Amino acid sequence: MGQQISDQTQLVINKLPEKVAKHVTLVRESGSLTYEEFLGRVAELNDVTAKVASGQEKHLLFEVQPGSDSSAFWKVVVRVVCTKVRLMETSASDSKGLPQFPQL
Repeated sequence: MGQQISDQTQLVINKLPEKVAKHVTLVRESGSLTYEEFLGRVAELNDVTAKVASGQEKHLLFEVQPGSDSSAFWKVVVRVVCTKVRLMETSASDSKGLPQFPQL
């Protein structure tokens, strides 16, 4: 029975516009995401950006905003800060919530 519901859900998602379907999929996946997996994805994103920016003057650094992950409802309130880092200095930053984070 559970597989049938899952199949029906996937059929509905496939009929949605691409951006909406992608968002629904991301939200569904984040429902089962553990905090440790989330931190692992942040670290993985930093590894990827470091490799892409290898040999360049600047790169991006992603961090969990201090204090935004201390609640039992961390999936709702957590913020990921994206900072543009130049050699030996920080130039700009922006933060994203969990729903926007996987889109990076």
